[in-house]
Amino acid sequence: MKTIKIAILFILLNISVCFVFGYDTSPEGLQSEVLLHPADGFTAYTLKKNEFVYCQSPFTLPMPSWAWWGITDKITAEIDLLPLIGGFFQEPFLPVPSFNFRFKIVEQKSLRPAIAYETMFQYLWRTQNQSDQENLRIERQSGGSWYNHINFSWNTKNNLYFHFSTGLTYTQNLLIENKDSINYKGRFFSETINPDVSLSVDWRPKPWLSTHFTSSYGTTFVYLDNIPRKYQVSYGFRIAPFYKNKFGFLKTLRAEFIGFYMWMPDAQEEIESVVPIFPYLYWQWTSNN
Repeated sequence: MKTIKIAILFILLNISVCFVFGYDTSPEGLQSEVLLHPADGFTAYTLKKNEFVYCQSPFTLPMPSWAWWGITDKITAEIDLLPLIGGFFQEPFLPVPSFNFRFKIVEQKSLRPAIAYETMFQYLWRTQNQSDQENLRIERQSGGSWYNHINFSWNTKNNLYFHFSTGLTYTQNLLIENKDSINYKGRFFSETINPDVSLSVDWRPKPWLSTHFTSSYGTTFVYLDNIPRKYQVSYGFRIAPFYKNKFGFLKTLRAEFIGFYMWMPDAQEEIESVVPIFPYLYWQWTSNN
């Protein structure tokens, strides 16, 4: 109960930052906002200086999930709250090192896309089940994971966006296996380097609505994060239902609804959540101070 109270307090403190220090949001809602990982894709955009995003997944409750901070107009950092805080509640009772940075290289100019470099490092002290389905086990044992990507984004000026990302992921102590004792398929990697590639499309027809599609191979950020060697298709939409509201808590509120299909060739098994009915919520604002 004490853990739950601490987590809830932390979430409320994060969201209330925009009211304590003052905030600003785009009057055009989703049509002009920076989206970092829509539908588990990778964009080449960075937040403005002192722009913040706080994300809350229903699947990590009562613990907080993750946040983003625009350190400068060209450098955006992720604050991975779940492993950093959750690490205190399990052996060895230390925060899990988990860092993500995105660096803007160039902005879009005519036919040249925007380009950014993104890197993420995470080190697990103990074994973590990333997915423990009826038919599939994906397990990261003690060790590191480090991806490095170059991201490209291009806006057609009619609210249609294209994103492409490619890179490599280094992973230690990764187990991917099915649970079929008769027809077992699985592999364990003590050390492995694998390619990543992702292609995404956004269409933002309304200030309160954007639609998204991503096809990828390899490591992604949001759903089954930091796991290489998987094929994934994800699709869905984001909404900003109260972007004109005068109350900051509602005005800055956004939600992403995503369906996905994943195929793990090493285990010859799949994970799917076809209907996008479980959202994660986020609040996006820029501090006035």
